[in-house]
Amino acid sequence: MDSNSDKVIGSFLGMAVGDSMGRAVNGLKPEAIRQIFGEIEDYKDVRNIIGKGIKRYRMQGLYGAPTQCALAVCDAVLTNKKKFLDETVLNFQNLSQGGPENYFGVFRSSEGCLWKAVDLLAERPQPTPQSSTTTLFVFLSTPMALFHKKWSKTLAGQCLELASTFSCHPLEVIATVLNGFLVTRFLSLEEGELIPARKEILQEAIEVCLQAETEYQDRINLFEDEAILKSKNAFSHTLENLIPLIEKPEKEVLQWIVDNAASYSKREIRHASQGFVLSLLPLALFWMLSREREYSLAPIFEQGRETEKLGALVGAWVGAYQGVQSIPENLKTGLVNGREIRLRGEALFQRRIKKDAKGLVDMEMALTAKEAEEAKRYQPKEIKKLVKPVVIDYWDDDEDQVPSKEDRIQWRKFQKDKTKAKRDRRKNIPDDIE
Repeated sequence: MDSNSDKVIGSFLGMAVGDSMGRAVNGLKPEAIRQIFGEIEDYKDVRNIIGKGIKRYRMQGLYGAPTQCALAVCDAVLTNKKKFLDETVLNFQNLSQGGPENYFGVFRSSEGCLWKAVDLLAERPQPTPQSSTTTLFVFLSTPMALFHKKWSKTLAGQCLELASTFSCHPLEVIATVLNGFLVTRFLSLEEGELIPARKEILQEAIEVCLQAETEYQDRINLFEDEAILKSKNAFSHTLENLIPLIEKPEKEVLQWIVDNAASYSKREIRHASQGFVLSLLPLALFWMLSREREYSLAPIFEQGRETEKLGALVGAWVGAYQGVQSIPENLKTGLVNGREIRLRGEALFQRRIKKDAKGLVDMEMALTAKEAEEAKRYQPKEIKKLVKPVVIDYWDDDEDQVPSKEDRIQWRKFQKDKTKAKRDRRKNIPDDIE
């Protein structure tokens, strides 16, 4: 296999692998992951912990929304590279239709920013007013980078255009451009070059961010909001400050990531692995550049919380750097729909889709429907509160027991007893009786 082909396929497959591994434990705290699963070296079965930390069933080895977003762009650019944006919008709209109950179309995600963004696509070409910063739309640039393979002004513009279609926030937009650059940069590295080149990579990334930040500000004036105005050069400043920290102990760097992200966010940031783009992407980048390693994503999953997005990011980067051959065989064979993911990786390298590849919407509909069907068997049983039925006599049928009104003493006593009895009955009425 051609080495470049090996890397392109490795990146796209690695993204889906990392997404699938992280999806199983997404949302769990690090302590819970260690206690329940130990190290995350493969795809975990969550059936036994639904209701004990994980609310919804997730099919073992099946990727989620990050990879689905990338697939929508992948099929779009392979269908019509000149009108890739229109094709991407159409793919998202088609994926949002139908689907099982409790799903947004066939998307396997509960993020509100996804359905809001898709709803607003109908108003194109007007700029979207949505300002999400969850990192979900960062994955739009992965297939574009693999399609072009080398960084260029054209690719940068396409990444910026894609991101700004789904979010107007500069943090999400610049992160999408940055991810596209990093994928191409890791594709260009040979084995053993990562550590010596990491400061050079960060310097180049700063220039990419500065150019993207300037172009985005020139294109769309969305900086009247004070919080957004503060974020306009956040990524270039963040990467500048990361360079001297790249060789520091992990604990120190993680705390810096938290403090830095918090300075640009209205909400409280306590952990580097929270669902905020200015913490997640620097965390993944620090992890990638901190040391050489075999293909093991276990250390990044130790951070907990947004493991799905962290896994998809570093999975794509490690796959681009080390190639598909570095991905363990059990992760390749255990990946649900792995054949189609691999076919699309090959298609991105060859820049054309194969005839035997499944249609995107039908493929994802079948996967989501299967997960939803399986979920019915593994939902936690509701504990119903047993209520002892209370027999209520609403009528006084025994007229002989009613004293005469002429006997005022007995009549008053009868009325008091009757009122007391009614009050006692009301106290014992079950909650489900209206």
